[in-house]
Amino acid sequence: MSNPGDHFTEQNLNHIKKLFNEKAGLEANSQRNSQQNRTRQYNRRILKIIYIPIAAILSLSIVTGAAAAMGVIDLSAMLQFLGVDRINILHPVNKTSEDQGIRMQTLGAVRDGSTTEIYVALTDLTADRVNASLDVYDFHVSGGRANNAQLVQYDAAERTAIVRFLVQGKRFSNRMSVQIRSFLSGASKEENYDSGLNLSELLSNKQQNEVDTLDPLEDWISGWGGPSTLELSEQEFIHVLRQDQTHIKLPGIDWMYISNIGFVDGKLHIQINPDDEMGRYNHGEFFFTDDQGNKQDIPMNSVSYGSYTKGGTRYGGDYEEYIFDISDISQLDHLQLKGNFTSYDQFITGQWKTTFDLKQDSLSKTGETTLVMNEDIRTEIKVSSLGVTLMGKGIDQILPENLHIELYLNDGTSILAKPGFLNLDDNLMKWISPHPIPVNEVNYLMLNGQKVNLQE
Repeated sequence: MSNPGDHFTEQNLNHIKKLFNEKAGLEANSQRNSQQNRTRQYNRRILKIIYIPIAAILSLSIVTGAAAAMGVIDLSAMLQFLGVDRINILHPVNKTSEDQGIRMQTLGAVRDGSTTEIYVALTDLTADRVNASLDVYDFHVSGGRANNAQLVQYDAAERTAIVRFLVQGKRFSNRMSVQIRSFLSGASKEENYDSGLNLSELLSNKQQNEVDTLDPLEDWISGWGGPSTLELSEQEFIHVLRQDQTHIKLPGIDWMYISNIGFVDGKLHIQINPDDEMGRYNHGEFFFTDDQGNKQDIPMNSVSYGSYTKGGTRYGGDYEEYIFDISDISQLDHLQLKGNFTSYDQFITGQWKTTFDLKQDSLSKTGETTLVMNEDIRTEIKVSSLGVTLMGKGIDQILPENLHIELYLNDGTSILAKPGFLNLDDNLMKWISPHPIPVNEVNYLMLNGQKVNLQE
C-alpha cells in the first residue's frame, strides 16, 4: 500500500496517468487530440490527469463534459477518501444528465459486492445554485438498501460540487443508475443561538397540559433522534404535546416557532412547528447551558411527526418535539435554552439521472465475533478493498469513537481504521478506507481487543 506522505517521482506520475487514461478508453496521441480540438471540440470527452505536488500528495484533476462547457474538476479534496493508489479500483463512468440549467456528471464508481461508491459532479451552468453548502435531499441509487450522500469537494470557480454516494446492498446486475430529484443550497448556521426565553416563567403561567397519543405503527412518524431512539420507537404509544397551543417566535429564526411547551410523563417537551416553506427542510436542535454558557449534559431525544402534501406527494416531519430529561421547573434555575440551527436559501428540484454498467470487485474476507458493549452484539464482519463492514442488530447504538479496528497483514504490518465510520442503517456500520485494502494480504483483524479470524 502507498502512503499519502510517499514521494512520487515523474515516472510514478506518468504511470498513474497512463493507467487512468487506459481505463477511460483514451489514447495518448497528442497530435490526434489537437486535431479533434479544432474539428470536434463540442462533441468529445477527454480525460486528463494534472499533477501538482501539495505537501507531497498527488492532486488530481479530471477534464470532462466539453459538450456543455469545459470544466476542470479538482479532485484533490477527495484524497481523504481516495488515495492515489485507489485509482486502480475506480472505474470511470463519465455519464451526464442536464435539467434546470444544472449538469450532473457521474465521474466514476466502484463496488465490492455489498458496497458501491459513486462520485458525481454537479455543475450550475447558468447561476449559483450549486455551492459549498449543497445538501442532496431526494435521491435514489438502484440496488441498495442503505444510501448516503455526502459533499466532499466544491470548486467555486467552476460552480461544481462533487458528491460521494455510498450504497449498501448486494446487487444481482451490473446495470445501475443514480438519480437526484432535489437538493438544498445556501446554508447559513446559527451556532450557540440564545433563545432569550424564561422557561420557568412560561411553564409557571401555563395551565395543565393536554397531550396527544402517537402510535408508532400507524401514525406518521418520520424520524427519531437521541440516545433513547430505540427505546422510544419500540414503545406501544408515545405521548406528545397538543399541537399549536402556543406561538412563540424566536428572533432571527423565521422558519419556525415554538408551538407548545410542557411536561409530559415526567419529561420536559418543547414542540416546534416549521411554518415556513423552507422550514420543511431547515433543521436544528435545542440544548441547555448554565449561567457561564457551558453546555449541560442533559439527555435529549426527539421525534418528528405529522405530515404535509406537496405536489401530490406526502412528506413527514411537520412537527418536531424535543424531549429533555428534566422533570420539574426547579431544575431550570440557572439554565438557558440555546440551539444550533441550519437554514437554507433554496430548494432546487429537477430530474437528473445517469445509468451505467459497473462490474463487481468481489474479493473479500469475512469473520464473526461478539462485541461487548452495553449489551452483547453478535457482529458479522466483512473486509473488502473499500473498507470494513460491521453488521448486526444494535450496531447503530455504537459510537464510532468507541470502535477500534486494526487489520493485520501477512507480513506483520497493520492498517489502523482511523476516522471514517458511517452508520448506514440500524444494523450496519462501515469504515471507508482512504486507500484500497490488499484483501489477499489480510490475515486477521482486531476489533476492540478481540482477535477475529477471517475467511474468503
